Amino acid sequence: MIRSCIFTITYFLVGLASFVTSAELSTKGPKAKTLNGTYVGKYLHEWDQDAFLGMPFAQPPTGDLRFKWPQSLNEAFDDERPATEYGFSCMQYGQNLTLDEDCLTINVVRPAKKHSKPLPVLVWVYGGGLYTGSSADPRYNLSGIVKVSQDMGEPVVVVSFNYRLGMWGFLQNFNLLKEGSANAGLHDQRLAFRWIQENIAAFGGDPEQVVLWGESAGAQSIAYHLFSYDGRNDNLYRGAILESGGITGAQIHDLSYYNVAFENLTRTVGCWDQKDQLACLRKVSQDALFDAHPSLTWNPLIDGTFLTGYPSQLIRDNKFNALPIITGANTDEGFAIGAVNTDQDLFLESFRWRNYALSPPTIRKLMQLYPNDPCYQPPYAITNCSINEKKGRQWRRGVAIGADITMISGRRKMAALFTDAGQDVYSYRFDQRIYNRDEWDGVKHFDNVAFSFQNISGELGPSPEYDSHVELAKTIGQTYIRFVNRLDPNPKGGERASNSSLPQWPKYDMEKPKNIVFNATRNWVEDDTWRKEGIEFINSYEVARELYG
Repeated sequence: MIRSCIFTITYFLVGLASFVTSAELSTKGPKAKTLNGTYVGKYLHEWDQDAFLGMPFAQPPTGDLRFKWPQSLNEAFDDERPATEYGFSCMQYGQNLTLDEDCLTINVVRPAKKHSKPLPVLVWVYGGGLYTGSSADPRYNLSGIVKVSQDMGEPVVVVSFNYRLGMWGFLQNFNLLKEGSANAGLHDQRLAFRWIQENIAAFGGDPEQVVLWGESAGAQSIAYHLFSYDGRNDNLYRGAILESGGITGAQIHDLSYYNVAFENLTRTVGCWDQKDQLACLRKVSQDALFDAHPSLTWNPLIDGTFLTGYPSQLIRDNKFNALPIITGANTDEGFAIGAVNTDQDLFLESFRWRNYALSPPTIRKLMQLYPNDPCYQPPYAITNCSINEKKGRQWRRGVAIGADITMISGRRKMAALFTDAGQDVYSYRFDQRIYNRDEWDGVKHFDNVAFSFQNISGELGPSPEYDSHVELAKTIGQTYIRFVNRLDPNPKGGERASNSSLPQWPKYDMEKPKNIVFNATRNWVEDDTWRKEGIEFINSYEVARELYG
């Protein structure tokens, strides 16, 4: 049974309506012949683009395939099938999306103009903590970034897809691990990457020029792939753009952590006393499983194959696939922290929400490295050392610690690792506050996404009333398109960026590490050395092992 849940985002974006207004198959629509059969997409007049939406890339993960790794499509079809509407979103809570377990679909948007050679490919992996998200989310409309590439004369094909979330994608149990079904959601992503390799040429894309792009848990997922199979390179992609996420930041637990949650789930749906609990769970109706509403977030597991060790171990042993990357984070990433006034408040609030288990010596050292001095702590738009009593006297201190643990230390670690491995790395800090927020709101996690996707509207992102915001979005989009085309975000020699204030984006250098800072007023290059001692401590093997595994 199809589910629909409620959330607060207005389901509108210019151009999105043309994606989904009709499922009627038009023989005049653009066509693409994949390995399994021919799809007919939709021409988007206002963008001069072709969109192919909701194409299955795996067998439905239902019935006996529930919780298992995705299975490749095994049937061909002779008729032409419509690809004019998004497929179902994967099962999750708290979103205004049409949900179903049969959700493993992929979308391709390309310039409508035919080109003499295959185009580079940019692949979006959505975030949402691995428990929410969808390629149908209007904030992830692919047409904006494709339009940037068209306007630049460096056209690309852009792809997005769905992967299973929460317990549907990351249920963890000994028997699941034993049967080889752990981390199904990550394998959904991997199968989508393989589908792209096998089929993107049918859409005018070049399978040898694929770059992955993700934000938050999407970037974290990409990092897991870079560290998967001990860093084995299967040539599924040649570079990556990581926005506010990396191999560290989210904790990986062992199996015992999930025992109580698994017991609660099986008791709720009547499978606890069954000899084969997994077989029982696979027979439970979609609605009954949904209504069980598990009590925790399910995360990836060290399964011995895809992930052979904890992040701290894989980093220490240099077991990763080194490729050119863009990696960045937002200025004030740690704003999810609540009000804090004392040291006790700070550590209860800072670490309880992520289930971090820090030792007393580590906590004491963090207190030393992050003193309660609001003059040097987020939000950085406030430079007068003031304190917001409603947020608490140690709130700014907590935001600094929270940002560094969850996002910024990982960004700096990824930049250092891949630079040391001899790859070109470009690091950024996004520093533009959304137009309708005051300075105390800061530049939060996810704020950059509207700019990356060119979603210039009052409800979904930067306001079109501000030319500087529109220009910043275009500038960011252009750097990404150049990277997809040439693995370098800078203009070719002699070219000028649309924003004349955009400086040369330097490669990351361990001796003199630099970030480019994206801001609507001006863009500049900064030394990537702020909060150096604290971030180095967080990135040390011993502390990283406590934090993330």
